[in-house]
Amino acid sequence: MKKSTFPLPDGKPINCMLQSRDEINQATSELQNYGLIGHGISAKDFDLARIIPRLVDGDMLDMGCSGGSCILENAHRVGIEGRKVGIDLEYASDSVSAEGIEKLKMDLMHTTFENDSFQTLFLLSVLEHQIDYHELARECSRLLKQNGELWITCDYFEPAPDTSLQKLYSLDWTILNKNAVLRLVDEMAKVGLKISSDIDWTLNEAVINPAYCSPVQGVSYTFFIAHFIKS
Repeated sequence: MKKSTFPLPDGKPINCMLQSRDEINQATSELQNYGLIGHGISAKDFDLARIIPRLVDGDMLDMGCSGGSCILENAHRVGIEGRKVGIDLEYASDSVSAEGIEKLKMDLMHTTFENDSFQTLFLLSVLEHQIDYHELARECSRLLKQNGELWITCDYFEPAPDTSLQKLYSLDWTILNKNAVLRLVDEMAKVGLKISSDIDWTLNEAVINPAYCSPVQGVSYTFFIAHFIKS
């Protein structure tokens, strides 16, 4: 099975936290050097640069990708073969991009795809917005082929700041903490989705803050990235 031609980040753990602004700057530079697309919100280039090197051929689904899918566009650019689909409730109608990426209006918790439809699933910056871990795990397991991969990124800090009075994209916004991540890992494990390696819980600075990329004044946090494999 062919893998991405984008280089792996040497010596860095897979399941970990974003540690510094320097990591973002490096990610943005790497994407540019290889002619790939940045996110637009520069902090999220961290997600792309960690995931793209590990992509393999096979059908893939970006779950909750809003206006577009940088991960699918970049998968196309690095030559990953297979069907590429992005779903979101915000789409006005179904369409296909110039790169052959399908954009479908669909609820990510209750999709209409058949069982074992995809090799790779992405859930990027979605988990913090009113997602039920049990339902999500069940749907992801249903959709993935055997040995298929799930990539999740989300807002994280310990202790997590209180965002109970905040909404983003008209949805509740809940920044995850260690207990929330452990609940997620447990729900995934119940349906055969095993985290690919131990989590590196090292936490440095709140990289996302009111001076850089935070959508709300007074709220600071970082990103967490997790990789699961269907056993």
